[in-house]
Amino acid sequence: MINKTILLLLLHMIKMTYSEYGSTNVMIDTDTVIETISDRFLSVTLDTSTIQANWATLNLSSPKVQVLAKALSPCYLRVGGSSADYLQFNQSSESERYPKVSKEFMFTDHINNKLTNFTMIPRQWDELNGFVEMVGWDLIFDLNSLLRQNEQWLPDNAKLLMDYTTQKGYKIAGWELGNEPDVYRDVGINITGAQRAKDYNILHSLLNHYSQWKNSVVIGPSVTMLVKQISRKYLQDFVDAGGPDIVTNPTFHHYYAHGPSMTVPKFMSPDILSNLPWQINVAKKIAPSPLYGKFWLGETSSAWGGGAAGLSDRYVAGFMWLDKLGISASLGVDVVVRQTFYGGNYGLIDTKTSNPNPDFWLSYLYKKLVGRSVFNVTMEDKTGYVRMYTHCTHTQRSDYKPGSITVYGMNLRSEPTTIVFPQFKPDVKLHLYLMEPVGVDSLKSQTVALNGRTLTLNPDFSLPSMDYPEVVSSNFTFPQESFGFIVIPEANVAACKVSS
Repeated sequence: MINKTILLLLLHMIKMTYSEYGSTNVMIDTDTVIETISDRFLSVTLDTSTIQANWATLNLSSPKVQVLAKALSPCYLRVGGSSADYLQFNQSSESERYPKVSKEFMFTDHINNKLTNFTMIPRQWDELNGFVEMVGWDLIFDLNSLLRQNEQWLPDNAKLLMDYTTQKGYKIAGWELGNEPDVYRDVGINITGAQRAKDYNILHSLLNHYSQWKNSVVIGPSVTMLVKQISRKYLQDFVDAGGPDIVTNPTFHHYYAHGPSMTVPKFMSPDILSNLPWQINVAKKIAPSPLYGKFWLGETSSAWGGGAAGLSDRYVAGFMWLDKLGISASLGVDVVVRQTFYGGNYGLIDTKTSNPNPDFWLSYLYKKLVGRSVFNVTMEDKTGYVRMYTHCTHTQRSDYKPGSITVYGMNLRSEPTTIVFPQFKPDVKLHLYLMEPVGVDSLKSQTVALNGRTLTLNPDFSLPSMDYPEVVSSNFTFPQESFGFIVIPEANVAACKVSS
């Protein structure tokens, strides 16, 4: 009797283990599009301190850099950050010398209090605008908000920059005023949310003098993470004082933790990954759409303070990045601005070699396969270790036909799991694009493979083909600790026949 009881208990445990870890049913509500994201949803930053360092080791005229940038187009480039509040444009400073920074470039910020005033000369502005035009990006520039008189923002220097920009014929997509004003107190400055709204009114009055910017994108107030009550109050005070017309898109910044505190398990923790939805919903409650424009994550990455050394530029960072894209799209965030294209430990390209880091390949594949229309996904797995999101496939950037859908996500478990789509026929074809680390560094690898092929630039700096999906039927095994994309070409979703 005892042996029979033990046997039954073992069988029950095996069944529980299989149902919990062995397979996961994924249901997609393809009848209703829950959100539609911008075609520039995945965008990037360059920190303003890069200008102060005279681009550091970034060569804007490099064919390699330009190829990598073009691969992410269409895209906003937000040039901003803490140093934005210390920059002044000086049209008469062409003779100033800005030596290149030879060592690996790192950022400074409010935390280490090493920020200093500096000048941007016309040549640097010319180089930046020439670069964005070359690669097909749209520039959003963050203006110095600490130039003040009688407690009001002083727009004189911004006007100098706009006049010069108009003379040169540069096309600036949008503007921002200051960076993370809710933490100005850390450096002894106090500008309230209501006062910041008044500053934006002055910015609007300035923009109205230029026909090309009367209806341009204006983002802000760029507060820090909304887990802090002071930041929530600042955002509330800003929108209450300014109303829905003060910015086209309200913004807040999001990071999961401070760089030095990050570990591999934290990059893969469902609890940490799940702190983002709450903050997005708080932001939407403070400034609801459509009364206000859709929120942007105006600056975001894995960890603040320049990222986590040896982690934010490695394979493991992809879990946070892909999940952030999925959560943001599902909850109606219109644009996610990645900190950063270059610089710090979280750049999409390496600061020494300008070679693509793992998150670049992930971002490029996202741009290629993921369209604008978003669907709701329901899963049996409630633990958060298997996380999936679904859009229409981007048929204009891929070879897939209208009606296709792209599912993307990750398996955070230390064992494989079978993904099943029960709503589709048993013989439905799944096109898999699964990414895994290469080499003994495993999750800390700076090299990744797509379906077993290591991703590297070609000798002429052109991008390798990524059109080699693994084709399976009905279901697939998601490898442990991996992420990727699944295209279902024969999904025949009506909403995807009229959108890319």
